[in-house]
Amino acid sequence: MATFPSDVLCVLGAYSEERTPVVLRSEMERGVPKQRRTASDTMVSVKVTLQFKDSAHNEAFETWFDSQIGSGADWFSWVHPRTGATVQARIVGGQLGPLAPLHGTWKPGRQRCRRDATFEYLRSAY
Repeated sequence: MATFPSDVLCVLGAYSEERTPVVLRSEMERGVPKQRRTASDTMVSVKVTLQFKDSAHNEAFETWFDSQIGSGADWFSWVHPRTGATVQARIVGGQLGPLAPLHGTWKPGRQRCRRDATFEYLRSAY
């Protein structure tokens, strides 16, 4: 299994995390709504901004993205930035955000750059 490149920085300023509900709620005509658990594992989506040292590091990341994880379709090992645990993640829909310079305009070959992505992984309840 592929491993997320260690030279790509996941910036925490743009970081957010959301869990998919695993509870089915049924409204009742009277009284309290009923709820029941529908799955043992929950899918967690993590929005991150990926930061690259320069264009060459972005090119290396795109090569890894296309060849190692099938343009985002396959799972990879990723160290979760909040917990430090290694999880098996994938990129939601194989969708990477647009590439943008980190500061103002492009300086060919030397410019730090960034792009947004959303990772997802299963979190086991047991």
